[in-house]
Amino acid sequence: MAGVSAERTGEIPADDLRVRGARALRGPNLWRLAPVVACEVATGGMAALAPAKVDGFAERLLAALPALRERGLAGGTERGAAWPEVVGAVALELQALAGSPADFVRVAPASEGDGAVLVVGYEEEELGIESVYEAAALVRECLRGAAPDAARVVEELRGVYLRAHPRPTATVLLEAARRRGIPVRRFPDDPVVQLGLGRALRRLSSAMTDLTSTIATDITSDKDRTKRVLERFGVPVPRGGVAATVDEALEIADDLGFPVLVKPLDGNDGRGISGRLDTVEELRAAWPTAAAEHPRVVVEGYAAGRDHRVLVVGGRVVAVAERVPAHLVGDGRRSVRELAEEANRDPRRDPLSTRATLRPLPLDGVTERHLARSGRTLDTVPAAGERVELRATANISTGGTAVDRTDAIHPRNAALCELAAGAVGLDVAGLDVITPDVGVPFDENGAVVIEVNASPGLRMHTHPDEGAPRDVAGAILEMLYPPGSPVTIPVIALTGTNGKTTTTRLIAHLFRRTGLRVGYTTTDGVYYQEQLLMEGDLTGPFAA
Repeated sequence: MAGVSAERTGEIPADDLRVRGARALRGPNLWRLAPVVACEVATGGMAALAPAKVDGFAERLLAALPALRERGLAGGTERGAAWPEVVGAVALELQALAGSPADFVRVAPASEGDGAVLVVGYEEEELGIESVYEAAALVRECLRGAAPDAARVVEELRGVYLRAHPRPTATVLLEAARRRGIPVRRFPDDPVVQLGLGRALRRLSSAMTDLTSTIATDITSDKDRTKRVLERFGVPVPRGGVAATVDEALEIADDLGFPVLVKPLDGNDGRGISGRLDTVEELRAAWPTAAAEHPRVVVEGYAAGRDHRVLVVGGRVVAVAERVPAHLVGDGRRSVRELAEEANRDPRRDPLSTRATLRPLPLDGVTERHLARSGRTLDTVPAAGERVELRATANISTGGTAVDRTDAIHPRNAALCELAAGAVGLDVAGLDVITPDVGVPFDENGAVVIEVNASPGLRMHTHPDEGAPRDVAGAILEMLYPPGSPVTIPVIALTGTNGKTTTTRLIAHLFRRTGLRVGYTTTDGVYYQEQLLMEGDLTGPFAA
């Protein structure tokens, strides 16, 4: 997005103001213990002009970004440092408007030449770097006398932030890791996150860990295969079969007897699941939706009861949530559509917020078909207090809500869920259980386990709509790092004028003699043990 024009306006050399070499410092650094973006802000001929002396500049900048007035940094008087301060203030404001506020900015003299070193804090690395370049471009536009399109810039930066920011489950895990002092490293365009350093390094992709079995994920990606595995271990599952055509589905339904439901053999987030089907006509109508998600469709007996998600980590149940389908309650005045639109204005349902704990209530074709089963439409006005369900399934991803039931689960049910997770071989498993009451033994109330999920979502447990939040991220981290386990490795930093490389080699040699694996950097390059990995004068932060 960032770029520099050759255009100059009047006697103001706007293009002399430019950002060079922006880079992220991800750990403790010269300016701060937290990550920052450091760059050089060259000012050239602008150094002789204070921002407050440029006619109309402050007005145009404040018109584009009114909140800058509160920061008190729309002007500035120090020669050479004033413009970098303005760029830093604008960069912070752009990050805040993009949804990722930061609160640190410093300006230091450059080691040589004009301008200064600008240091800006950030939460999301890509956004932090882009915000500095875009801040300089926006300031140049104001210097040229233009009214910059700040809204367009913010929209683009918001896109950068949303693409780079981890998904909700990963966010929960990363926040928990940082609270525990576990080093965290993320890389652009890579969903895999690195925890720890050296031999203590572990990797996560959402709730999937480097302990997660590939065979187990293969099993759980096939719903019918999962049921057969669980059935062999004595876990209650619904009867059913797999169909490739609607006629095969009708044969299976005839054998099972109605009611039934259909769902794609492999799918997630509730896509393609029909809900209760009571007639041949309803099954025929539901078939295309399920078949669109996967060419093979599971047909199984409909299990009555409430939808529960049981989270098993490291072989033990750590949380249970009852999932409630997307719904609303009438007020006797507004239609279903109006009530849903009002509910979707809740910040917790903002689809563009990385902090949202709920998904928007759906107003799509699936909702219309579900409403039609009860004789309603989106324009129906429910009576005051009347509950209207918008989905047959209770997935959080389709607007459902969660109620914590961890303390209610019967010990026998917990043991059975732990057995089911072990049967498929998952270290972190989300079991979908249909039961009228999770506090009653499953064999006494007809409960069934309908699915086992790898990489289950965690937000329903950490941010339930009712009940106590559960530290499920902590349970996963304790599985990866049992109490007393190291999360990092010793790091030695040397500084000085002469003899640094020789001293480094001596230290590395001594450690190797004790049987440890050593990585080190010198003026020759980067080494692992005695193997040269990268050649060059690599003694600075990049090499480390």
